[in-house]
Amino acid sequence: MTGRAPASLAELLHTDRDAIVEDWAARVAPLFATLRLSHEQVVDALPSILTELHASLVEAEANPRDTPPLHHSEAAGVHGRQRLRLGVSVSLLTREYALLRDCILDRAGRADLDVPLAQVRVLCTCIDNALAQAAIPFAFDSAERRHAEAEERERFFQLSPDMFSIAGMDGYFKRVNAYFVQVLGWSEAELCQHPFMELVHPDDRESTQAEMRKLSQGIPTLRFENRFRTRDGRYRWLAWTSRPVPELGLLYAAARDITEQKTVAQERERLLEAVRDSEARFRNMADHAPVMLWVTDAQGLTTYMNRGWYAFTGQTEATGLGLGWFDAIHPDDLLRTQRTFGDAFALRQSFRLDYRLRGADGHYRWTVDTGSPRFDADGHFLGYIGSVIDISDRKQAEVDREALLARESAARREAEEANQLKDEFLATISHELRTPLTAILGWVQLLRTGNLSEPRRERAMETIERNARSQGQLIEDLLDVSRIVSGKLKLDVAPVDLSAVVQQALESVRPAADARGIEVRSTVDTSSSVMGDPHRLQQVVWNLLSNAVKFTPRGGHVRLVVARHDSTVELTVEDTGQGISEAFLPHVFERFRQADSGSTRKTGGLGLGLSIVRHIVEMHGGTVSAASDGEGRGATFTVRLPLSATQRPDPALPPSPRP
Repeated sequence: MTGRAPASLAELLHTDRDAIVEDWAARVAPLFATLRLSHEQVVDALPSILTELHASLVEAEANPRDTPPLHHSEAAGVHGRQRLRLGVSVSLLTREYALLRDCILDRAGRADLDVPLAQVRVLCTCIDNALAQAAIPFAFDSAERRHAEAEERERFFQLSPDMFSIAGMDGYFKRVNAYFVQVLGWSEAELCQHPFMELVHPDDRESTQAEMRKLSQGIPTLRFENRFRTRDGRYRWLAWTSRPVPELGLLYAAARDITEQKTVAQERERLLEAVRDSEARFRNMADHAPVMLWVTDAQGLTTYMNRGWYAFTGQTEATGLGLGWFDAIHPDDLLRTQRTFGDAFALRQSFRLDYRLRGADGHYRWTVDTGSPRFDADGHFLGYIGSVIDISDRKQAEVDREALLARESAARREAEEANQLKDEFLATISHELRTPLTAILGWVQLLRTGNLSEPRRERAMETIERNARSQGQLIEDLLDVSRIVSGKLKLDVAPVDLSAVVQQALESVRPAADARGIEVRSTVDTSSSVMGDPHRLQQVVWNLLSNAVKFTPRGGHVRLVVARHDSTVELTVEDTGQGISEAFLPHVFERFRQADSGSTRKTGGLGLGLSIVRHIVEMHGGTVSAASDGEGRGATFTVRLPLSATQRPDPALPPSPRP
């Protein structure tokens, strides 16, 4: 028969059976994708079913006028039982046999086989019979399953850990399970005897009735809580889920005893409320505390700062929390603060440090920051808590106290020094006054004898006059100091030609300079004129020149220069004398100050001349300064006086003459 087309449907099932099986398996496989069946499980008894179909078609072809008999299909029964074990539903089983009919007819169409209607009818009848045989196990299984499910539902109803109940729309329980009885303590008969609303807590009855009205409208209850009275008179919280069946007038409900959860929740809520109250009190106290408070977590990031910090620094939570508070610290204190905080944090130790904190006005103020580590009950580190206090006033008080102590110490030193200077001055003045007086008295006694020759008599008179003048100068200096201290030193102001003043002073000191072999040179700008007291200005020049001559050794020289500079006149006295030490130079114009009392006594003087010079110069609106390269290297004194208002600098005038 190979190589020719089948002549009938029976012959087609015989020759193309394997192709029909593969085509059918390919079409059925997607229906069982979720079951993950193998190819053999999908095909199962299909070849045997095709063999039975072939036999029925052959018999129908042999007796075309008779109705084909319906044979028991053992293969279809096996196929149905296998599908039942695999979990296939009846609808999928029906789809399998429909696909089998479609595959056979499609195969006949591809083979150009003209199938008589009678054979199609036989084919469909045989396939329907096979389907009925395959579905028989499903029918028996469905009845058994319904019975088993009913028993299982009853078992679940009674043994469930939930409180199951069936109630009517009339408000009475119809059935309750064992756990329902166990929770409430009432027997099932007692629960069904009275309306269940009598067991509901009075405070919950209104809401329960509202929920019943919703159920009567067919709206299920997803969750509803109320309290039911137990047999011992207490109430237990129940959480209900209900579904109404209006056509039966019943309510199917499940409840759970949530009394313990409610108690725990209420306790938890009470504790949370206590925590919230405590936190609110803490925040209220912290925000109104007179200090700035802060809290960090275990990583060192700031998680809380009170209102005082934000008010002081002008920061916000966005800029201050975390590590943002470092931005408000003075740059000079930042590294030290970070190091101290980091070291204490690593060791879990308390710390205290001072730093300057920028205020909201941009000014920095001194603060003290104190922090302590926090631990829980198990000793786990939680972070730090600390406070910041503004100590600017205290810092200022400390600075003021240090300054006061320094001033007191300086005043004490000055007092001690003044006392010492007073003692030295008294010793000096007594010596300076006694020395010329002794010479005068000695020569007077010699003169009274009348035995002196004329030359010695002249010498005596000269010595007496010189010492009297020296003593007079000392007394005059003392009087000038007294006038300065009392503010009674007066000036007779008039236009003064400095060249004349300088010339008179030079003539006064030249004899003493010549006697000691000291060369005195001068360069004077004759156009210099000032407003002042000529007598006092001469006293200034004489003091400077006499000091220069006094402290210049034999063979030295003294140079005086008067020159005009812009609107001032400078008078400079320069010598090659013993000079001034660097330590004594700042005190050279102070009263009673002498660099070396021994040398001072040797050269004479009370140490008042330069202080008088400074006061007189300042009274004339000028300044006086001293300079020296050190001991043994001479000294230079410079007096600067303003030019007279009647004589302004003239650019056309020639420069000051040079020596």
